[in-house]
Amino acid sequence: MLDTDILFGVKLKKISESITSQIAKLLIKQNVEFEPRALPVLLVLKEKESVNINEIAEILGMTHPAIVQITNHLNKVGFIKHNKSTIDKRITLLELTEKGTRNLTLLEPLIVGIQNTVKSIINEIDSNLIYSISKLGKAIGNNILMNRVLDELRQKDLAEITIVPFKRKYKSDFKLINREWLKKYFEDEGLEKEDERFLNNPEKEIINKGGEIFFAILNNKVVGTCAVIKIDDFSFELAKMGVTEKAQGKQIGKKLALTAIGYAVDKGVVKLKLYTSEKLVAAINLYKNLGFKEKVKKDDHRYKRALIYMELDLSG
Repeated sequence: MLDTDILFGVKLKKISESITSQIAKLLIKQNVEFEPRALPVLLVLKEKESVNINEIAEILGMTHPAIVQITNHLNKVGFIKHNKSTIDKRITLLELTEKGTRNLTLLEPLIVGIQNTVKSIINEIDSNLIYSISKLGKAIGNNILMNRVLDELRQKDLAEITIVPFKRKYKSDFKLINREWLKKYFEDEGLEKEDERFLNNPEKEIINKGGEIFFAILNNKVVGTCAVIKIDDFSFELAKMGVTEKAQGKQIGKKLALTAIGYAVDKGVVKLKLYTSEKLVAAINLYKNLGFKEKVKKDDHRYKRALIYMELDLSG
């Protein structure tokens, strides 16, 4: 069965259409011939006296083309007129005509009746409904729906990812993912000797020296990896982090980094260090969000490519 929550917008539209239809019938009974959707525009013009189309669109939260259609209709029935601004001749201002003002005055009892009836119906359902809908409109306008859905999807992705320590069966994945990553971002520099040393002999150069390699598993496939390399008893290096291109955007790098930080804490490490590139903007932002601080660049002759040095203080 289709979830009714996702049809909320459709339901609101149907309610709006039903109200508009009934207002149209009321207008016919009052011998006033104009589209009911034009009523809010007339009310804006009554309050503002002289206003342009862009201002009306902003006030009502409607599109420019929609307001143009409505004002063309109101102009056709003689309810409004167009005047050039005395300040800027390029701007056309809209005003109520005598006919428009007269009819709007005649309609005031009807408008008040509509407002009171709608409020009465809402109060019978929930006295806070208007306030709630107003808050909902502002929230949706601020992209809260989109942002919360994306956040929920990111949390779901995080929950589906499993992080496991080094296993020989994943050794080829460690090399493959890092090669893919290096080729994508550092094709000109190529795979350097220091890269080859770690990628070809991960057990000898990382595991046997007191470090660890972690793998991110999604749907039984390795989609990401990173290494924690022991420098000394008090400092480790976070290195060789890579995520397959198809799996990017699923928070895999974040979960790997958090696992690496947790591992360093368990080992009693004081500082977790890393080198990254200014090309990797998303990675830099991730590291900063996790508490890494960019430090004065230290000379690192292991690599030819330009690197940024960062540290995470774990002493506190």
